[in-house]
Amino acid sequence: MAHVLALSIRDYCYEERRKDHTCSILSTLVAKSETGIEGTYNETLEANRDLVKARLQHELARKEFDGIFVCGAIGIAPNDFMPELLFEICDKHLFFLAYEMWRTIRKSSPVGPLIRPRAGIANKTLVLALPGGPKAAKVAMEAVLPWLPVTMAWAKEENPFCPPDSDWFDWI
Repeated sequence: MAHVLALSIRDYCYEERRKDHTCSILSTLVAKSETGIEGTYNETLEANRDLVKARLQHELARKEFDGIFVCGAIGIAPNDFMPELLFEICDKHLFFLAYEMWRTIRKSSPVGPLIRPRAGIANKTLVLALPGGPKAAKVAMEAVLPWLPVTMAWAKEENPFCPPDSDWFDWI
């Protein structure tokens, strides 16, 4: 069973001016899925690049989580830093997962083309940069949810389980 940390980057939620629901929506979505992801731990962080980078490096060094999902700071505003941060900390970049998130968000949101989701592997941990808005984060997660178990297994350099009746590997 996989364990995941969901971090939400929000100035106004961190300052408790508003309740953040994005991580709880992702937790519910993941819990209802058949991905084998057992526990999702949620936390809201201040929108500070250095703080988020330090926290990610700390969690990656601990190796406690199979995946870290960061919600927010992926737009084009001056204070949106997650795409560049993932390019710094990830050993491998999973452009197709990021594209799948972008493609589905683009269809459902008028600002979808301006969102820059990212995916990568850092220290054998899958790291996703998702939108901060609850609806967009849910749409993005639904797009990549089927890929998470095998991606997290490969990130850990394990041989992923594939059901015998699946033709998943036939096209490789």
